[in-house]
Amino acid sequence: MRMFNKETNIKRSDFTVKVYPDLKICSWVSKKDLPEEEKTKEVEQMGGMLKTLTYHEAWQEYWTRASEEDKEWFTTLPNFDSNIFKEITSIDINQETEEMTMEEVCKALGKTIKIKK
Repeated sequence: MRMFNKETNIKRSDFTVKVYPDLKICSWVSKKDLPEEEKTKEVEQMGGMLKTLTYHEAWQEYWTRASEEDKEWFTTLPNFDSNIFKEITSIDINQETEEMTMEEVCKALGKTIKIKK
């Protein structure tokens, strides 16, 4: 069986998939959570809209919900290659997350941000 473009010593019949990513290709977005430019007459009438995500966007959304155990299952697959994983999912597991205050975010973007509830 090949994994990450390399042969393994695992037979397909012996491999157990333990994690099935719940990729949400479509999701309902409430009007209040949409940017102003997406608030059409139809969105106003329906109170929101059904958004379609690309395959990579769906992976990104799933990865934010995945448990650490699920993430570890993927990254410990035989022959795991972070570059190939990124090519498939658009997820860069080597990317560090930086914590910032709202003031730091505003400064980095060069904008004033107001958060709506």
